Amino acid sequence: MIDIKAKEIEILEGLKDFQRATVDRCFEVFRSGQNRILVADEVGLGKTLVAKGLIARLASWHKEEKADNLFKVVYICSNQSIASQNIQKLYNGATVDGVSDTRLSMQHLKIFEQENNEKVLERYVQLIPLTPSTSFNITNGCGSIEERALMFALLRGMASFADILPYLETMMIDGAYFSWNDWGRDGYEKRVVECDHKCGKYISCMLEELNKRISPELVNEIRDRCKAIKENGNKYTKGNYGVIYKLRQIFAGISIDYLKPDLVIMDEFQRFRELINAGENTETGMLTNRFLKSGDVKTLLVSATPYKLYQTLEEMSINGSDEHYHEFLEVMDFLFSDKERRRNFREVWHNFSVSLREISDENLTIIDIKNLAENAMYEGVCRTERMLVDQECTMLDDSGVKSPISITEKDILSYVEADTLLREVGCKIGVPSDYVKSSPYLLSFMEKYQLKKELKKYFKTNQDEIRKARKINLWLDKATIQNYRELSFNNARLKKLREVAFEKRAEHLLWIPPAKPYYELGGVFKSNNIYSKVLVFSKWEMVPRMIASMLSYEAERLTVGKLYHNEADKRGKDYFAKNRFPLRRLRFNKEGAQPLFTLIYPAVVLSDLYDPIACMGKSIKEIRKEINAEVKARLEDLKKHVNARLGSKPDTRWYYLAPMLFDIDEERIARYFKQDQPEEKMHREKLDEFYEYYKNAGTLKLGRMPSDLADVLTNMSIGSPAVCALRIFQDMVLASEFAKEMMNIFNTPEATSSIDMLYGKASDDAYYKNVLKYAVDGNLQAVLDEYAHMMDEDDNARRCEKMSDAIKIHTASYPVDTYLSFKSEIEGNKDRKISIRSHFAAGFYNAAGDSKTVQRKDSLRNAFNSPFRPFVLATTSIGQEGLDFHMYCRKIMHWNLPSNPIDLEQREGRINRYKCHAIRQNLAAKYGDVNFHQDVWKEMFDAALENEKGDNPELIPFWCLPGGSKVKIERIVPMYPMSKDGAAYERLMKILSLYRLTLGQARQEELLEYLFNNFEDAKMLKDLFINLSPYIRQR
Repeated sequence: MIDIKAKEIEILEGLKDFQRATVDRCFEVFRSGQNRILVADEVGLGKTLVAKGLIARLASWHKEEKADNLFKVVYICSNQSIASQNIQKLYNGATVDGVSDTRLSMQHLKIFEQENNEKVLERYVQLIPLTPSTSFNITNGCGSIEERALMFALLRGMASFADILPYLETMMIDGAYFSWNDWGRDGYEKRVVECDHKCGKYISCMLEELNKRISPELVNEIRDRCKAIKENGNKYTKGNYGVIYKLRQIFAGISIDYLKPDLVIMDEFQRFRELINAGENTETGMLTNRFLKSGDVKTLLVSATPYKLYQTLEEMSINGSDEHYHEFLEVMDFLFSDKERRRNFREVWHNFSVSLREISDENLTIIDIKNLAENAMYEGVCRTERMLVDQECTMLDDSGVKSPISITEKDILSYVEADTLLREVGCKIGVPSDYVKSSPYLLSFMEKYQLKKELKKYFKTNQDEIRKARKINLWLDKATIQNYRELSFNNARLKKLREVAFEKRAEHLLWIPPAKPYYELGGVFKSNNIYSKVLVFSKWEMVPRMIASMLSYEAERLTVGKLYHNEADKRGKDYFAKNRFPLRRLRFNKEGAQPLFTLIYPAVVLSDLYDPIACMGKSIKEIRKEINAEVKARLEDLKKHVNARLGSKPDTRWYYLAPMLFDIDEERIARYFKQDQPEEKMHREKLDEFYEYYKNAGTLKLGRMPSDLADVLTNMSIGSPAVCALRIFQDMVLASEFAKEMMNIFNTPEATSSIDMLYGKASDDAYYKNVLKYAVDGNLQAVLDEYAHMMDEDDNARRCEKMSDAIKIHTASYPVDTYLSFKSEIEGNKDRKISIRSHFAAGFYNAAGDSKTVQRKDSLRNAFNSPFRPFVLATTSIGQEGLDFHMYCRKIMHWNLPSNPIDLEQREGRINRYKCHAIRQNLAAKYGDVNFHQDVWKEMFDAALENEKGDNPELIPFWCLPGGSKVKIERIVPMYPMSKDGAAYERLMKILSLYRLTLGQARQEELLEYLFNNFEDAKMLKDLFINLSPYIRQR
């Protein structure tokens, strides 16, 4: 049994002081009898960690007060990507249901399974993630096959359907025969029986509920459907969705009644109105009615934007109402369910609102009224903001915004050709100039846009006019791509992004250089020492696809393409070749593959020969010299294995056998050879051969040692992926597993090309030597140590799993139209779209979809939050709410400026977060020379905390550093010259400076104009900002 009190102490000690203060305040509110509170901390300040602390506090209190068996937390958020990101952060050691199986209609099975599971009860805290959607919408009435299989496993036990089971099954299959027969029916039948066997009541309880809830009318409706299916020969028959839809609602209702949570957390619902106004037939509506409107369940709302924080007059005109003001009052009414408290709050707030509109620089007497309003709001809302310390820290750099981008002739031609085409076909839709400013080759990247649909419609009825569509600047050219020729970017914004992403030959970087190198960076890393990933936001869905395609192709052209053009025989080596060029060099399926163990064998002695902390301050030349001397001394002891009779030719087996022979007396090596066998056959065979050498080490005889053996082993000691990983994970098997994933990175054509170009092409068998040189130049050990620190994971196995998953190669391809593929489609022929690979850049958009889609989004997010590729992530509004992209990114590009300043703040909150990239780079510059002992990053943050914090909250040094920052978060806004963007940007900045003063006020923009007109120095008004920070108020 977990010690819940000890767990509470551990979790609370891990929070920052301002987060602990918020936990204390929320706990105080709940203890007072109020069951609802909103934590509305500014984006990026760790609201999920506040929820984690509150769970620990409440669980401990619950255990002491009620002495029950389980503390149940229902965690509800808006999509599975956010659930996957946050659920593991909420309570270490809790039972966590899988986030891919969050259908409300299926939760009853999990509830019964876990309430009788000893491991679940031992952990005491249970987290149940739900991601409600409109999945009960009649257009999606049949749900998933998992839902239907589980429903059938229970419905078959009802007497009402005993005589129609074959037809009921066909109805529930709903055409998905393969999955149903392969795993659906039998899998869920087995789970139902096993659950019932363990608890002895699952089936009986469910049948009792179903008999009560399935009305006679619905029974007849089901039987009618089964009759129709029978008459159709027991084959799939259309029209099942209505009946299955009703059954899913019934099963969802049973799940809700059995959930019985002790705490409900509503996370990242950006607009609270979406909750309280959700339809009764949606999952959200059912949850709201059961948990939120009843008022008898402790509910924590977590959102930086629970209502529309700012509304322009233009938005008011379009929407026909003051959404900000109405939503604000709805939230406060919900929090204060007591009528008297609600009435008092409205009265106090009204007085404050009236006073604000009468204020002048000669009349600042409303401070007392403001304090009353603040105190009233604090009864139900906590909010911490960076402005508590912003005067101490300047983290944002927008100096480049004022320099407009340069337009070329191709930008103009793109618009002219699009406009000409539309006029030639008589299309009534004009060319939106923002389309042309946002993407080159419009017709290649446009999908599901009305403009392209109109063109398809026209040409399908006028096929003889198809040549009109052949406009050179509207389509990508397949031949250009196939032969790795340069693609004209045809777009000023894209050219600006290319400048940022590829500065100083960054196409050769395979990882982001470490913020704190252990010795001077070398090679291409030296000139890119503060390189950063780039996050791009656009309002158009075509832009992420376009950026991912164009930048990845450019990265490939600058690397693979250059090797391709140097080849005399180019056959089978072009962009679309079946086997990508250059072929993988690090392979187990060829002779001489054993040297790969220099990259994936975690050599214990070589790991010990290099101590990064002890060597801190030394040059790489000095480090190499010291290690090289040690290696040579040890090689002297191995000369007994040399047999001169084997010839004068150097024996390359020494490269991988010498490290193993160094380790021959190490106890850990036995476990390494007993690891689970690799999946790849040739890898298993080579490992078996390696093991044979180990077993026969005493009698092993080898030829002459290569002349560069000591140098290669020195590089292996400093930069081998396996050796670096061993220093982190302290486990040979884990280190080897991680190194295999890294080997896959070095096997990509882009990596192979870059390393060949940087270090000269070695023979295929010796490529690994250049890989080791590259890893040393790139400070791989420092890179992985920094990444491991950011994982915030104590368990090495879990840390290794997270890091390995993030660096798995996730190359995706985007289908892209050319003129010829478009023409082929118009003529009714086979789809001939080309596929453009994405690796250097990736698109992140529209997170809705099945569990596989969610997993892909999770993989992409985790990869962007690693030091490895992709280096550019382009997204839409789906990326601006609730997701973290901050670990290696300090540059954000606003492809299209949002009209609302809150959207700008939300976007930048994705990278301006805890221990973000800019913070670490500044910290390393300021505290990189402290006397380290064990953990470089922990000790730098500890030193900064001691020296910088003062009387401030612990936003310093984890979110900002006082005294000015050498490295800043860069805001990039690629503005066209003489466009309206300049004025729009100035307006956004002006509003951002004071919009907090208008929170909860009607007609915000008018109020701001009044204040700007009446106060020359807007700083005078900041004392009127509502302060809901528990940290400040408790001092």
